[in-house]
Amino acid sequence: MTVYVLLREDQSENGFVDASVVGLFRSWEDADAVRESSVAQARKVGDRVCGDPGTEPDWEVCWTIESHPLL
Repeated sequence: MTVYVLLREDQSENGFVDASVVGLFRSWEDADAVRESSVAQARKVGDRVCGDPGTEPDWEVCWTIESHPLL
C-alpha cells in the first residue's frame, strides 16, 4: 500500500521555508483535490503560489504531494 503525503511550505520574505504536513491520503486523486482547493484559496486571498508565472523564486506558499510505500 502507498500513502500520499500532502505538504505545505511557507516561505518568509527572508527566504526561510517552514514545512508542514497537511494530510495523509490513500489515493493521489484525493491528495490532489485537497491541493487544488488549497491553491485556489491561497490565490483568492492574494498569496503568491509557487509555480505561478513570475513567482520564482519569491513565492509565499507551495503544496507538494509525496508518495510513500508502507511496508
